[in-house]
Amino acid sequence: MRKNQNMTNNVFMKHPKKTLFVLAVIIFVIIVFGFEKYIAWKDPALKRDERYGANTRHILLRENPPLSIRYIRATDKELKRTDSLTDKAYRLEIDEDGFVSPSRIHEKPDVKIVFLGGSTTECMYVDEQNRFPYLVGRLLENEHRKVNSYNSGVGGNNTFHSINILINKIIPLNPDIVVMMENVNDLIILLYEGDYWNKNPYKGPIGYCAEQTFSSHIRGIFGTAVRSFAPNLYPKITAALRKSEDEFAYVRGKKIVITQEYLLGKYKTNLQTFINICRANGIAPVLMTQASRFKEKPDKVVTAHTSAMERDFGITYSELKNLFDKFNETVRDVGEANKVLVIDLAKKVPQEKNYIYDFDHYNDNGSRFVAKIIAGELVKNNLLKSNEGI
Repeated sequence: MRKNQNMTNNVFMKHPKKTLFVLAVIIFVIIVFGFEKYIAWKDPALKRDERYGANTRHILLRENPPLSIRYIRATDKELKRTDSLTDKAYRLEIDEDGFVSPSRIHEKPDVKIVFLGGSTTECMYVDEQNRFPYLVGRLLENEHRKVNSYNSGVGGNNTFHSINILINKIIPLNPDIVVMMENVNDLIILLYEGDYWNKNPYKGPIGYCAEQTFSSHIRGIFGTAVRSFAPNLYPKITAALRKSEDEFAYVRGKKIVITQEYLLGKYKTNLQTFINICRANGIAPVLMTQASRFKEKPDKVVTAHTSAMERDFGITYSELKNLFDKFNETVRDVGEANKVLVIDLAKKVPQEKNYIYDFDHYNDNGSRFVAKIIAGELVKNNLLKSNEGI
């Protein structure tokens, strides 16, 4: 006891001003927090403001956290289901507007291109300089143009999310070209939920504000502190404490009846909406089909990813492949009908592990390969001239 008192006295004697300042701040925070809770206790109506309370709904903008930097390494479980993914930490830096960096290379670019899509556009497990949205911009500079290319891909995003991003984040950039690649995420959400408008907490368009409690405040303060002092350790701690998140847990086990015409109709409407919005805002829309390793006879890696669908939902591999191919065919049809450039990656990218490390995600080699295709198609179709080709 005397030892602790001596330590306290020594700290106070050596740093009296700093010690008093820290104590004053702590006391001030406690007093403010106490008064806040007292006021809420005296007037329960204040606990849930009509505009900003727990019942408030809002439209979700599915983007990566702005101004964040993460070093992401595939888990052992993920690595077991791949055959050409390098086991290392991949740097994922996000700029102030939620785009995967590097993005704004030039202060005054001649051409601005934005890429919309899910994880296959985001290219999380690809080195920064090899992610195709960035690399396309660098390749196009061989045409003597200053090009900024923006990667707006986010894992799990479908055309519905991309349209939301287009309206609320992309149009203010005044881009010349917007390229969208979506397929499997649309297919999955329509199969599992039946519609883009759904109440899935991970994929639905509407979010709900959670009521702020004392424990949630404490968790927030603790989380912020750990993220600040140990940014690399924080993801490991949260992963260890959190149970595995299953985005479709509440529908898993439900046998799905496939209505192909309905699914393709919903998807087609979103593709058309994307084109219409771009053209109404003077933007050249570009569609891309999605490459994959969905062959007639799947290999072990593909089976590892798709077998759960048959077990949990009764969807066979052949049915899944057929739908995936039909979605790509819809992209081609909509592009042709609207005289929009379709970059057919599904036909141009070999269905091999040298390019795709699981069933649809590019490795570094695949991303570089795709970047050359995209850049070549944009040049070939004269889309580098500002606001032409729409």
